[in-house]
Amino acid sequence: MANVIFEKITKEFDNFVAVNNLNLTVDDGEFLVFVGPSGCGKTTSLRMLAGLEEVTQGNIYIGDKLVNDIPPKERDIAMVFQSYALYPHMSVYENMAFSLELQGKRKGEIKTRVEAAAKQLGIDRLLYRKPKDLSGGQRQRVAVGRAIVRNPAVFLMDEPLSNLDAKLRVQARAEISKLHHELGTTFIYVTHDQVEAMTMGTRIAVMNSGILQQVDTPQNLYNYPQNIFVAGFIGSPAMNLFEARIINKEEELYVATDSFEFSIMPELVELYRSYQGKEVILGIRPESIHDPDYIPPGIEPALVPATVSVMEMMGNEVIIYLNTLTKQEFVARVDPRSRLVIGASISVVFDKSRFHLFDKHTDQIIR
Repeated sequence: MANVIFEKITKEFDNFVAVNNLNLTVDDGEFLVFVGPSGCGKTTSLRMLAGLEEVTQGNIYIGDKLVNDIPPKERDIAMVFQSYALYPHMSVYENMAFSLELQGKRKGEIKTRVEAAAKQLGIDRLLYRKPKDLSGGQRQRVAVGRAIVRNPAVFLMDEPLSNLDAKLRVQARAEISKLHHELGTTFIYVTHDQVEAMTMGTRIAVMNSGILQQVDTPQNLYNYPQNIFVAGFIGSPAMNLFEARIINKEEELYVATDSFEFSIMPELVELYRSYQGKEVILGIRPESIHDPDYIPPGIEPALVPATVSVMEMMGNEVIIYLNTLTKQEFVARVDPRSRLVIGASISVVFDKSRFHLFDKHTDQIIR
């Protein structure tokens, strides 16, 4: 096992900066997830760590070893790719054993390692099948098993679940998380799916346009986003964002948009007082917006007039798309007992104790 350090890492392709000054330490035994939209630099960061891309500037360490000029096969890493990259002419056993054979391991040791990994992953009955005879989920397990048998210091996974259907992805997420817990090895995982990131990572590194936006635990990213990008990217459905102003009204401080306003709770007034008269971005998550007929206890209610445009019945909840008086769309996640109908004009309930304000010019959270 080993920690990983990205020290002032920059990667350029011609005149394009794919990764810009990445500074990040992944602790020994941690499950770190890189997440972000396509082209944000997450896969490039992983490939530099694997030795598949050269570093333009900066240093990468695995443990206490600088690996910039060390070839991939000597970095003590194992990688699982999106495509699985299984050899079609080899059996499952041969695919899993291949890297050990290249290392010159004895046949008895190879057999022991392969059979142990196959049993751990529930594919021990598939060892003599070819990849073409396997389902997508089974191929994914073989690819993971091929990495496990190497007993590497660091596991690297580049969107390994993207080829699976929705049900299998949920199952595979749980299996990989369980595997990390059992092995105790450092995992670095790349995905564009923030649900995968939130459910699997001990910490998440959010990237956009080659820049690390924030790295923190899933819960802290959700509760305390540092900027508008992180706030809008983490959470599903995404956080609602409204252009707003801080105003003084009847000796109270208010958040005011073009179609609604609400007073700021007394304990938050000092935090936002310096922004009085200034433009800000108001952020509130769908789960902090409620059907007026089913308001949970303990919230600070603010009524916001809106019109229902779309409803998605999810069984355990209802996702409602609404329009403000000025036709801005926003989303609420409400109680499954809700009886709202499309076209209804209602006053939904915002929880005033659970909103965020961002500086409109810097995109940074106001704290």
